[in-house]
Amino acid sequence: MSFSVVAIGVTLASTAVAAYGQKKAGQAAKATSKYNAKLAENEATAKEQQAHIESQQMRKDQKRLAAAQRAGFAKGGAVITTGTPLLLMAEQAGIAELDILNQQRNRAMEATSLRSEASLSKFQGSQAARAANIQTGATVIGGAAKAK
Repeated sequence: MSFSVVAIGVTLASTAVAAYGQKKAGQAAKATSKYNAKLAENEATAKEQQAHIESQQMRKDQKRLAAAQRAGFAKGGAVITTGTPLLLMAEQAGIAELDILNQQRNRAMEATSLRSEASLSKFQGSQAARAANIQTGATVIGGAAKAK
């Protein structure tokens, strides 16, 4: 066997190994991105569940506060169905509801951000796999050209 045949064989073998490595690196990048996307999706779902639980707790707290206000006004002899006591209780209820809505909006924004992060991660993974495929093809073509 001549030296050039051995050199061609070595070139082709190293090309195959490089191409295989590039392909596997692309697949690993895609798998990592898919995993990261799933984590972000799970965290987004957790934020939505957290918002629901927090809203329920805030509403319970508001009911306790309203009951304490009514009791305080009644203990002081105020009529709670008209005038200042009614206005104060209505204002407090409105503020509490705004707090609840603000908390829900914040958690929804967090969930949306996490879902965007998940989409970006999936896109980056598919682009990494695509780039690895192109690089693999270039390696094979370059190796074949060197082997001539």
